[in-house]
Amino acid sequence: VLACAIAVGAAAFVRSAPPLPAAQCADIVTPLDVVRGELVKRPKESIIGLWTCLKEYKRDNWWYTTAGIWGTYVLFKVFGPLGAGTSMVISILIGALYDEWSIHLGGMPYSLLAHGLGVSGEVCGGIGGFLMSYAVGREILQAFAAEKMEMLQAKMREFDGSLFRYMLFLRVSPMLPNWFVNYGTPLVGMPLGYFTLASIIAIQPAAAMSISMGGMVRAAGEAGLDLLTLTKRGAVMAVTTFVLSLPLVPAEDFRAVTARLRSVLGIQVPTLESIARS
Repeated sequence: VLACAIAVGAAAFVRSAPPLPAAQCADIVTPLDVVRGELVKRPKESIIGLWTCLKEYKRDNWWYTTAGIWGTYVLFKVFGPLGAGTSMVISILIGALYDEWSIHLGGMPYSLLAHGLGVSGEVCGGIGGFLMSYAVGREILQAFAAEKMEMLQAKMREFDGSLFRYMLFLRVSPMLPNWFVNYGTPLVGMPLGYFTLASIIAIQPAAAMSISMGGMVRAAGEAGLDLLTLTKRGAVMAVTTFVLSLPLVPAEDFRAVTARLRSVLGIQVPTLESIARS
């Protein structure tokens, strides 16, 4: 029923939308190409082709462009395995298309509208997958992904008493694919509120990185390839992503990593007792 409703809604949207400009959109990837993995196999050609097409379309059809991109993002997150790996590419495309509500981040323009579209698409798509799996996913996952479900439950016991911390760990850890986290967590008792809040927090570094990359694509397309500017933006993007990721590291893991670094570098931190004796 859900799939039929989505298909009917998508068909009605496409039929009511103004036609794409033929000159700029002749060779863009189609939704079927995305399912086949073309968006991931040829990200550079796909993003530049879609950007060239949609920037022209967006001038006269802002709402259709925005609703279409955001809806596509959400759909591929809800039906995760069909579009695995595409969310980053779509997020980069959003960063390339939108420069509204810009601020300067490290001296570079950064669109808050693009950030909001990317984060909301990621979170809403994840919630859609969560609810769909809660309704019909238990038997399917137990039949086709039993090993991953056992891993999910086993790891959950290590975080006993802190479901939110476990949800945050799943969002930043590469242990399980993102689509499986969306599908599996409702079946092990994860509250929707924890799922939503952890998703909003954990997506921020990745969203900042992909939106910044999209800005680089837009700048390269409009002004040509400037290696100095691209290098500067890449450095700012890397530093920003690193800083935004630090609060997501669990305190115990952070202490363990810093202790290991001190051991490797031979740095000793004086204790309160040693300070008192001195």
